Amino acid sequence: MNQPVNLPHLFLNRVTLDGAECIKLYFYNNEVIKKRISQNDWIHYSMELGAWYAIAYSNTIALLQDVFEDVAYVNLSKLDWKRFEVSQKNIGTMAALKELNLRKGFDVITLFPYLMEGRSFIGFKHHFERKHFIEVQESGWFAYHKANKIWEITVREGKLYDVLLFLTQRFTVKLNADLTFSDLKIKRLLLEQSYLKDFDYKTCPLEFLTHLQSQNYSEATLVTYHNLVVRFLNAFKGKSLEDINHFGISEINQYHELWVQRSAPGPSLINQSVNAIKMYYKVMGKKTLMLEQVTRPMRNKVLPGVYSKEEVQGIVGQIANPKHKALLFLIYSAGLRISEVINLRKEDLLRDRCLLFIRKSKGRKDRYTKLAVNALQLIDAYLLENSPKEYLFEGQYGGRYSTTSIRNVLHEAKRKAGITTRGSVHTLRHSFATHLLENGTDLRYIQELLGHESSKTTEIYTHVSNLNLSKITSPGDLIKI
Repeated sequence: MNQPVNLPHLFLNRVTLDGAECIKLYFYNNEVIKKRISQNDWIHYSMELGAWYAIAYSNTIALLQDVFEDVAYVNLSKLDWKRFEVSQKNIGTMAALKELNLRKGFDVITLFPYLMEGRSFIGFKHHFERKHFIEVQESGWFAYHKANKIWEITVREGKLYDVLLFLTQRFTVKLNADLTFSDLKIKRLLLEQSYLKDFDYKTCPLEFLTHLQSQNYSEATLVTYHNLVVRFLNAFKGKSLEDINHFGISEINQYHELWVQRSAPGPSLINQSVNAIKMYYKVMGKKTLMLEQVTRPMRNKVLPGVYSKEEVQGIVGQIANPKHKALLFLIYSAGLRISEVINLRKEDLLRDRCLLFIRKSKGRKDRYTKLAVNALQLIDAYLLENSPKEYLFEGQYGGRYSTTSIRNVLHEAKRKAGITTRGSVHTLRHSFATHLLENGTDLRYIQELLGHESSKTTEIYTHVSNLNLSKITSPGDLIKI
């Protein structure tokens, strides 16, 4: 059976369930496959397997191929892979692939950089209950400034890990958008502070994080890969780090297959996990796993959402705060990512050329994009009332503006404008590209403005634009009724 183009994979695997020969079905989350299963009552679900199955008769495989022929590629490559009988012993083995649990009920403390009387330090605002107040005072690591109602961390940099360990044992510690730590031991502490850690808990090796940092991976990639690797390492209860470091392809595939059957994560997340685990074994296992041997889901080809021009105008029209209005309109009019707008500086506004300079964006590339006259007018109106020191848009205590605040501003503006179109801040960037295309801008220029590495990424907007579709005459309009 040849594989049809762009169909999702449906894997079959022989198993024994309660003494009966069965065929297990497993697949990455797909509503069409689920609907087809629901239409065939001879396909059942097993809690023990955590998957759908059918009783194995002489014609079961052929029947499954016929049933799913038009919606999935029935893949037989795993038919006899790791065949096992579901018994109490095997149920225990499957249960050993556990999920990480998160602690709950901890107050949040947000650390931020602060400048006072020409001296910079790390501070936070928090009203402690009596028990914690006494512990904080007796630690000798903090000083309270009554005038500003700010707690200052007074220790030297070498003792900062001990202070953060003290805080994370009692609170959930977050960082202001403009506060970062290069010390990987501190980064790991903050990334793993919310996990419930039993005797079998395995932390992410510093050697792995050091490799990512030395290879100049972005902060976002480091955080994502860390989280996915920690999930993988702690999925195997009773296995030591040394045991896991000697795993092969089969264990990795089993891990992802069970994750998909239990939680139905999206294909993009599974692909990220494959990349992170492959990188982990390259660093820790001192070997390179052959990527083509690791099972990957097919990516869903989802078109990006877009706000109409009228909806963009409605969103901006509902914002009274000059900073918020200038910020959101700049994202739309220049096609910016949210990370790009919070990193802008005043000198990045090239007024004479009507251009905006974007520094070290995705892929650590610089680029130029359009600076609309309307956007510049809104920015100037905002700057009349504000004097940012370092970044064009700054937070309450200086530093980069919060991405959470930007999302909240958009959400509130959409609510006030009565706009129900689904979309996020990033949808403004999609809207910029789509509206450029509809205005007749060449796709190559749009690629440059967006900073896309490949033209194939930009071509997706040809499927979103309604410019050419509106010119097509439906055959229904040619029929006289």
